[in-house]
Amino acid sequence: MKNKTLWAAVGGLVLAAACLLAYFCRQQPATRTPDGVAKAAGRAKLAAGSKTVDGIDEMREVVKSHIRENAWTRMRRPGKPSVDSSMFGRFSDADRKLCEEVQAAMDADDSKTTIRLCSKLMSSSDPEVRSHVVDALGWFGFEALPELTTMLGDSDEGVAQSAINAWESGFSEIEDPAARLKVSKMALNALSSKDALQSIGAQFSIAATDFIDAVEDENEAFERRIEVVQSLVDMIDSSNESLSEAGRELYDEITGHEWISISEAERYLDDPDNYEPPEE
Repeated sequence: MKNKTLWAAVGGLVLAAACLLAYFCRQQPATRTPDGVAKAAGRAKLAAGSKTVDGIDEMREVVKSHIRENAWTRMRRPGKPSVDSSMFGRFSDADRKLCEEVQAAMDADDSKTTIRLCSKLMSSSDPEVRSHVVDALGWFGFEALPELTTMLGDSDEGVAQSAINAWESGFSEIEDPAARLKVSKMALNALSSKDALQSIGAQFSIAATDFIDAVEDENEAFERRIEVVQSLVDMIDSSNESLSEAGRELYDEITGHEWISISEAERYLDDPDNYEPPEE
């Protein structure tokens, strides 16, 4: 009788354990694949919108973090900008004084002082002064990307193009795909110039592709695709008409499909490889 009672108790415990195990298994999400939970996550992220705040200050933090984490060493390009002091004589007294200080800081290889002084000269009404600023910032490359970003839409065509060239050169120093994507996205969100948007948009497109392809795991790659598409949706939804237009062009380029609506972006993320846009 005791043995029967013991076995009954054991059987009851085994049954209870099995029930608990089945219950907890039902509570756990299924293995994430692009055909399952990840799709719903993608739709939810697009519907919720991005929580990231973009801007020049945030870019500075990314730059600082990237330098710290990677023990980054500045690259040096041939031909450090050096201007004949007689050129400064054409500038206003205030601009001339600052330009002389910039040149002294550069000669001392002092990037922080150079960038700080250049920030004061960016708003100069003299395009020659602003051109000198771009040359100085370009020498320090990656470190000066935030400041170069603010000069990408300069009112003077020559200064603006020089800033784009210097920005692209500094950007090329970034090796980490995630940092490249983040910096190019922040730059796009800070721009209104169509020429600058086109140039930096090309860099964003390359960075986005590298960011997605940098991982072999299918689920992680899918999550990265969601992040990229969300960035594009944010651009398209911007009140900045030029940025919105650039976002639509990038969406077409990166996804292979013309932008239609956020609901279609959600459908695309449901099955990127087999997505078909609605017939007109």
